[in-house]
Amino acid sequence: MVLFGGREDREAEADALAAEIERLDLLPLPALAAVVMAKGFGPGAPWEDPEEEATVGGSASGAGATVAEIADAIAPEGSARAADGVARLRLERLVAEGVQALEGAALVRPQLHVGMDALDYTPTRFGRTVLAAGAVAEVVEGGPPAARL
Repeated sequence: MVLFGGREDREAEADALAAEIERLDLLPLPALAAVVMAKGFGPGAPWEDPEEEATVGGSASGAGATVAEIADAIAPEGSARAADGVARLRLERLVAEGVQALEGAALVRPQLHVGMDALDYTPTRFGRTVLAAGAVAEVVEGGPPAARL
């Protein structure tokens, strides 16, 4: 019995991650942003924040999600440990692109917490409303004006 999985397990995990990266890379930007929003901030996600408890700054306690953390949430189960540096960077770049689109649509807000060494993000009130309505891709794409109010 191998405690942490054998080479075949790691290869399968690396293949699963590569397939997910390819899938994400083929998505149009609004669809990519919707995946990032759902995996990072949707129901049951680690940074859902329905009570608006994420802090604005200060210590890392109460911080939102970093790009790296959202990438971990998007990666298929167990595949993050099998990721080489190139795959990890490619996934994080895709997530960062999705986060930038979400920020541009006012669905998330960036913030800086001391000691994190990275920006973190949390959904805005508008972002939570749009996510609950299932309209993230539409709003990122510039949906109807009424949807942006």
